[in-house]
Amino acid sequence: MKRTKRTGDWVAVLEAGYSLDGDDGEWLTGLLDCVAREHWPDRFSAAFTFELGATGAPNVGDIRVHGPPQIYDRVRASMGGASAEGLDRAFRSGRVVTTISELVFSQLPADETMFRAVNADVGPDILGIVVHSGDGRGVLISLVLDETRASTLAERRLWSRCAAHIGAGLRLRTFAPEMATLDAAPIEAVFDGGGRLHDARHAATSKTARERLQHAVRQIDRARSAAGRRDSDESMAAWEGLVSGRWSLIDRFDSDQRRFVVAVRNDLRFPDPRGLSLRERQVAEFAGLGRSAKEIAYLLGVSAASVENSLRRAQAKLGLGSRLELTEFFSPQGIRANLVRVALAGDTLLIGATSRLDEAKLAGLTSAQREVVALLIAGSTNNDIAQRRATSPNTVANQVQAIFRTFGARSRGELVARLNEQYKPSSVGY
Repeated sequence: MKRTKRTGDWVAVLEAGYSLDGDDGEWLTGLLDCVAREHWPDRFSAAFTFELGATGAPNVGDIRVHGPPQIYDRVRASMGGASAEGLDRAFRSGRVVTTISELVFSQLPADETMFRAVNADVGPDILGIVVHSGDGRGVLISLVLDETRASTLAERRLWSRCAAHIGAGLRLRTFAPEMATLDAAPIEAVFDGGGRLHDARHAATSKTARERLQHAVRQIDRARSAAGRRDSDESMAAWEGLVSGRWSLIDRFDSDQRRFVVAVRNDLRFPDPRGLSLRERQVAEFAGLGRSAKEIAYLLGVSAASVENSLRRAQAKLGLGSRLELTEFFSPQGIRANLVRVALAGDTLLIGATSRLDEAKLAGLTSAQREVVALLIAGSTNNDIAQRRATSPNTVANQVQAIFRTFGARSRGELVARLNEQYKPSSVGY
């Protein structure tokens, strides 16, 4: 099939992700249709919702396809024929954007054989976008490729940002039945399209929150303009996943069909272990999904420095020895997902246990690289590591890149996720 250059409207995908119209199946169809129209014309694609437990295979829900009907059967067969390790790689590795060949084929030849047999009449490879909502649900978008290849930097950058918004949109749909009117409980602020405030409630009443929301409304309005849609990078950067880590901004219409932009509380709300603040819980949860500090900052609309500070505080409050242990605690298959509620002496306790890092995963590293890994997952910068080890920042940078190549990681967040996986690292990165 002829390769098509993708220069479509990325803002349209964000708008489809935030749509509250119809049921979840209709939402998924609209999202896939938009992706196919704007970025994957003349090629096959599919999307499905899933629920991910602490262990075991994902539970596949609605499947929608863009292409011949047999694509539906291929999706089911591919999921059913994949090994447990292959599914872990796809759904629990922390990778948001990757191809099946770079994620699975080099490590699991049996899965490659199965995939190629099932999809012989479809395509040799798939670009996958894995969306996690943060509450166990998600969406996987599969874009069929006409050649076996790795994902590109541009694909990872743009689709990762899209995934942040699609995940927020999926969470937001939980509140859709409650938002029939502009005074509905989940809505905490109401603006017109130009950013003028009409109403504010709860946490949105403070001057700082109002100004922050107003700025975000205007940024989104510019992104949605004709000029904004032509500059995908700038528009995607301007449209935050969450404003101040709390609100999603979406269109709503009153009875006279006047358009308003409403701020809906859409943050990740979880039981509070050991007194973590909302921000600390949010960043720890996304760290558990393998997101880097930069990615988390985009998701939550805060600075990368704020994310790093929150991770350090969460680690200290939980009494964990490293960033790796924090990631393990909050990972989809980690201790936090398997806590048992126990009544003891009139108090309710949450009890669980987790294993330490398997030293075998570090077997291929030198002693110096092991020390660097320990400092990396503790949050040290290259300059900090150089000072601690009495060496130069250039030497540390080379060591870090060698470690990344060994574990197939592109960032410190991905390195933590790789170390937390159940399979051993490869000797060759990509």
